[in-house]
Amino acid sequence: MNLLDDLENNGTQQMDLLNFDHQANVIPNVDFYNAIVVNEFMNNRIVEVKDGEVVKEGYITKYKLYLVRTKKQGGEWETEVSRRFSDFEWLYSELINKYGGYIIPAIPEKHLLTKVNLASYEFSEKRRKDLQQFLQRILNHHHLRYVPELRIFIEDKEKFISLLKGELEQNKTIEQKCDNLLQSVKTLWHSSTMAAKGQDPARMFDGSEKDLTYDETLLLSLSMKGNKLKAVVEEHVTTLREEAKTLNDQNEALYSWNGLGSASEEDISQFKQLKYNNEIRQTKINREIEDIDRKFIPKLQNSLFEIEWALTACKRRRNLQQQLLIDQQRIDQLKMQYTDNSSRRDLEMDVLKTKYQKNKDRSDKMSIIMQDELLSFISEMKQQLKSILEEWRSIMKTLSKNIVEDDNE
Repeated sequence: MNLLDDLENNGTQQMDLLNFDHQANVIPNVDFYNAIVVNEFMNNRIVEVKDGEVVKEGYITKYKLYLVRTKKQGGEWETEVSRRFSDFEWLYSELINKYGGYIIPAIPEKHLLTKVNLASYEFSEKRRKDLQQFLQRILNHHHLRYVPELRIFIEDKEKFISLLKGELEQNKTIEQKCDNLLQSVKTLWHSSTMAAKGQDPARMFDGSEKDLTYDETLLLSLSMKGNKLKAVVEEHVTTLREEAKTLNDQNEALYSWNGLGSASEEDISQFKQLKYNNEIRQTKINREIEDIDRKFIPKLQNSLFEIEWALTACKRRRNLQQQLLIDQQRIDQLKMQYTDNSSRRDLEMDVLKTKYQKNKDRSDKMSIIMQDELLSFISEMKQQLKSILEEWRSIMKTLSKNIVEDDNE
């Protein structure tokens, strides 16, 4: 038994005991105390990601090491490991593949200029913050913080993470062989021209799928409303910046006129008063822009990110359901095909049925998880966006009040 199996048996499975069957209203006969002790380690945990050294491999290839350390809230740092970006990718991939029904935050995207941009402080700092936010959100999640993959990531040194990666690659190799076999059979098996038998998606899944589809519609609605508010805010900030620039240009012109000897004392006095009023107004505008940029927009953007992650979870489920439909249609088609040499057909059917059942089990599990996950998430997100909207209205009232005061001055 490897480390992952051991943690699954003594950690995640025992953690599930805390979420006992509410219908039966009983707790299984297991070591309940040990379950609490094992999972207490992952509760209320704070993570910090710090920049480490840039490691070079050869003349061009290089990567950055990040120092990841965690502690209990208010305590001393307890764990400390070095991780590269590909390690974060491994963790993200494991979470998506094994716990895809949950709302999983995204990690920073990787692109062609990443290795070049590592030298840029702005790029590196943003990536570091994004990675830290990713881990903290996972540690704050009511279920994902207990999964063994996360515990391994934040606690173990390089030995076991390398072992797990090796096992992951081995599993991928096995799945790839299965896919290659299936593709080979499909390539050889085209003797029949019978069309695939259609199937109504609504009949394939139970009523809970309709609830999840409705939840996805609500998420899309929240996303549209949030993005509309963001557009309004950004347009408002643009208007404020233009006004601030106009005031600045006007003050520069007033300064030039003030220097002219031909200006009368009365004109100079008026210029000074107008310049002073402009400076007061410009200061208020800049302070307003700073508050919106620093406090309001990040709060709104974080909400939009969370909604997008939830929609991504819905998309994972829909893609899996679509694959189930495709595989089921192919199985139905093969059942209606007759040939003297049926070994190829039987082989493809066996592979498809195995794949179908595996995906069906995964889809059922995802649907059950998402019903609870989205129910609480949508309720929370509605309140969050409502609070953000009220805050924006308050900002606009304050700004209007400042404008009136400026006019009175």
